[in-house]
Amino acid sequence: MAKKKLNFEESIERLEQIVERLETEEISLDEAVAYYKEGLTLSAFCKEKLTVAEGEILLLRKEAGLWQEEPFQTEEQEL
Repeated sequence: MAKKKLNFEESIERLEQIVERLETEEISLDEAVAYYKEGLTLSAFCKEKLTVAEGEILLLRKEAGLWQEEPFQTEEQEL
């Protein structure tokens, strides 16, 4: 059976499951490496989706005459 391709939200949920498993369960080194590899793949996918979404939003704002590019700040950067 082929693996189902996850969307952004499902990928984030899977990443959360991986992190929880790595933090709370005793697993073998091989399992940990496999989870880490899966997590990197999911992380790259999510980053790409966010980059595309950001570009689309900027384009829509520009087309609507609301163009005012501001650097994105995380909560950590605001503190």
